[in-house]
Amino acid sequence: MRYIYSFLVFLASLALLPISLILDPPGTDGRGAWRQRLGRLPSLPGRGGKRLWIQAVSVGEVQLARKLLEELQTADPRLEVMLTSTTPAGRKLAQKLASPQLAVAAFPLDLPFCAAEALRRVRPDAVVLVETEIWPNLIRACAGGKVRVAIANGRISERTFPRYRFFAGALRPILEKVSRFLMRSEEDARRIVSLGGAAQRVEVTGDLKWDLPVTQAPAAALRQELGLDPDAPVLVAGSTFKGEESAVLEAYGALRQEFPSLQLILAPRHPARFEEVARALERRGMAFLRRSAATGSSSATGTASVLLLDTVGELRRAYGAGTVCFVGGSLVKRGGQNLLEPAAAGRPMIFGPRTENFAEAAKALLAAGAGFRIESREELLPAVRDLLSHSVRCAEAGARGAALVAANRGAARRTAQRILEMLEEPAPA
Repeated sequence: MRYIYSFLVFLASLALLPISLILDPPGTDGRGAWRQRLGRLPSLPGRGGKRLWIQAVSVGEVQLARKLLEELQTADPRLEVMLTSTTPAGRKLAQKLASPQLAVAAFPLDLPFCAAEALRRVRPDAVVLVETEIWPNLIRACAGGKVRVAIANGRISERTFPRYRFFAGALRPILEKVSRFLMRSEEDARRIVSLGGAAQRVEVTGDLKWDLPVTQAPAAALRQELGLDPDAPVLVAGSTFKGEESAVLEAYGALRQEFPSLQLILAPRHPARFEEVARALERRGMAFLRRSAATGSSSATGTASVLLLDTVGELRRAYGAGTVCFVGGSLVKRGGQNLLEPAAAGRPMIFGPRTENFAEAAKALLAAGAGFRIESREELLPAVRDLLSHSVRCAEAGARGAALVAANRGAARRTAQRILEMLEEPAPA
């Protein structure tokens, strides 16, 4: 199975390399990233501190890594960190965290020679995989080099659990090489143990998503920053996928008949779809602004009531500018996106039936009266209308969400503490 897996990764890499070289002109992140994907990661400063390699797949995981890094470097200022990300969007956000003690690079291909070369260059004392990323060749290389591996904010959703179970026989020897499983919940812990994780190495440290930064600025100030009317109500549709934008735009068009000043912030989940969504807005004849047009200034220009958030890393602040929020990935088969960002901002949220990725958060938000579930796209319009029509109920729901987030904070500190303890342990035999 090991050799089949490596062969498939190799074939996929061969197919993607020429496409990347064609699409990414010289000097772009794409071409530099491919050298790093082959294991040629930059070196860390080598100032005598412990060395940690953190891997975060994309934007969401980099945001989690940011909070974890704050806790780690506060506790150990000499700690040196290599932060890798699989996607260009993740690396772009990670670059904003750059410091003398931190390097950012692309995650190497999970091939034996790439993993070995990356470890030779970085020389980490430990590797931390944010959420449940199981990279067989990297984990084997770490074990061979006596480098500890931890999974932080580990999660195995109800949707992905059957797939993991299917490969449980192949996963077990890989999981045996992981030093610590720092899981989000008791259910995640039970699932990783059932797949072969050693029970004595599994601990529930909580969900890092509860520790995301809280936007303190008033909604009116955030709206003005984004180029919107500071006094008008705002519907924020965040992390939307194909099939969800049409539902949002239909609802928004109808709501404008009842709430003429209503504004919309539309934030597609993937940067690759920004142009596609822009064309959809044009076809509907909706005047809109691009957030990217505001680069280098404090706000966008123009008077359109729709803002296309075609930038990376601003969704959390956009939620803070909202009156009502819809969280995407929940009306389609994606398992839902981060429900806690609007909650942390004190904004009521609506989400669809597919929230497997945030099952515990969805349950808690519903129980607290801070979130509202709809079963179909047709229910989006009446759900938003109800909240916009009842300002007191809207504000109370937002306040309950903020209180719920505040009560569940602390996972980042607990996770950082366990990682620092691991760094002080003797290297594995």
